[in-house]
Amino acid sequence: MKKLLLLASILLSVCSLFAQQLEGTFKNGLDSLAFTNDKATFRLTGFAGLSVAQVGEGSYELADNFLLIHTTDYSGLKSSSQTLEGSRKDTCVVKVVGSYNYPIQTILVESRNKSNKLVEGKVTDSEGKIYLSVNDKMTSIAVSAMGYNAIAFDYTPDKDYLVRLAENEIIEQRTVVFTIDLIDDETISLLLLTDDFDAGKNRGNELKKLEKKARKSNLLDKRLKKVYVPYERKI
Repeated sequence: MKKLLLLASILLSVCSLFAQQLEGTFKNGLDSLAFTNDKATFRLTGFAGLSVAQVGEGSYELADNFLLIHTTDYSGLKSSSQTLEGSRKDTCVVKVVGSYNYPIQTILVESRNKSNKLVEGKVTDSEGKIYLSVNDKMTSIAVSAMGYNAIAFDYTPDKDYLVRLAENEIIEQRTVVFTIDLIDDETISLLLLTDDFDAGKNRGNELKKLEKKARKSNLLDKRLKKVYVPYERKI
């Protein structure tokens, strides 16, 4: 009986310590995961391939060693489009720029029909421009590139467009799942299992399947250390 009580005490103290660690901000370089009240905000690179950063925010929950973040609409900078007066007959000009208005080349721009099927696709030139042939099938335009927030918008005849792309892959309205482990009092280990989790009929089993698949693929975790904000005494 004493052994059982001792084990229970140890487990409770570990859980309590871990819960305390989910307050504040954990960082490693530009990677970060912040917990504020019941909300989590993240910017993490490497999991999606190359140095692409994935960002998102939303409510979170812990299930054993799994961290689930139920993302909502992202409050940070996102891609946007601006309608301009058409400059060419039977041609739609799309110019793509970055957050600071510099042109971006090799961005994929696609015209699509009402069924969202591809009509035409091209990549932007050195001036960030693309020239799409206008026809009756064209109803929308999609702009995308690795490392940027993809955007799609309705096409209006006789109009050109200026698209301002925001950096990072933004995750919204999806559940992101990580494994999370406490390395020490200030360090956590994270491994992204999926950025679009479907719980199915048995969430526990689905989570274990994801973890098993990740470990089998020898995916590397990330270690982030808690950042302490210096206390400023008010006079």
